[in-house]
Amino acid sequence: MTGGTADGLALIGDVGGTNCRLAVTAMAARGTPRISDVRTYPAADFPTFEDAVAAYLRDAGVSVSAAVIAVAGPVTNGEVAMTNHPWRLTERGLAARLGGAKSRLINDFEALAHALPALGPGDLLALGAAREPAARSTMAVMGAGTGFGTAALVRDASGQAVLVGEGGHSAISPGEALPVEVWRRLEDRFGYVQVEHVLSGPGLMNLHRALCEIEGRSPSFQAPDAITDGAAAGDARAQAVADLFVAAFGAVAGDMALIYGARSGVFLAGGVSQRLLTAKAGAAFRASFEAKGAFSDYVVAIPTWLITHDQPGLLGAACALADAGAPAPTSNGATL
Repeated sequence: MTGGTADGLALIGDVGGTNCRLAVTAMAARGTPRISDVRTYPAADFPTFEDAVAAYLRDAGVSVSAAVIAVAGPVTNGEVAMTNHPWRLTERGLAARLGGAKSRLINDFEALAHALPALGPGDLLALGAAREPAARSTMAVMGAGTGFGTAALVRDASGQAVLVGEGGHSAISPGEALPVEVWRRLEDRFGYVQVEHVLSGPGLMNLHRALCEIEGRSPSFQAPDAITDGAAAGDARAQAVADLFVAAFGAVAGDMALIYGARSGVFLAGGVSQRLLTAKAGAAFRASFEAKGAFSDYVVAIPTWLITHDQPGLLGAACALADAGAPAPTSNGATL
């Protein structure tokens, strides 16, 4: 789609704490959106998001007439200060950089929720035994990467809407999935122990540090990737961290399934999720997911999938564009 005209193309983006992924999609396309000219830029290489956009437009050789950008952080009044990166994005600033193109910022997990109906069997890995999702019911999505995000696509016979929150900053409690002695060390360190302190890249390091303190030894790993690589290679200490992560993730995902009433399934995303939630780990994940006391039967029937699509954030931004139509400008020149 290189060299397309502004009338036919929209810029879509998936902006995280580490990488900025940009692409274009056809505005008038029907069905599952087609994504083209995908490029990834390290966020640390650019002082502002607008600088990264300028690099993309130059490199891809495209012009656009609209933009929908999914961002890792809460969006308020068309602005977002990223949770895990110093960039501050505004719809007004993006529109100005695009020569007045209508622009919209959405939370990254809001985008993922829009993408869920567009995911096919080849984009998903079932965790645990296959289960038939309830028809036209709520679908929840959550994931661990640099942070932890949550959202839901609420559906019924009359339509659908996306519900997005900050579930990663809700409290996580001790229990069988997260041993009390581990939780207490996190409490000593953070005071308020939130989901993101466990289920994220930094969370892996927090778990590793807690285990080392309990065992009275020095840390073996200095970065989250070392833990995920070690677990894949069969390192016992890395696997101990991975086992805690998977069990805690299952427990939190089960909680979110209950909160959202996600009878059409729970979908898992994020870079750390993809590295640790393998088919082999599915049984342990499901054991924690289903351990909900009197409501175990409720969650047992809910399917869980790992999203394996290579660009789910970009797909979600494109689907958000298609679901809502092209973003409309406000009277003061900002955009919705």
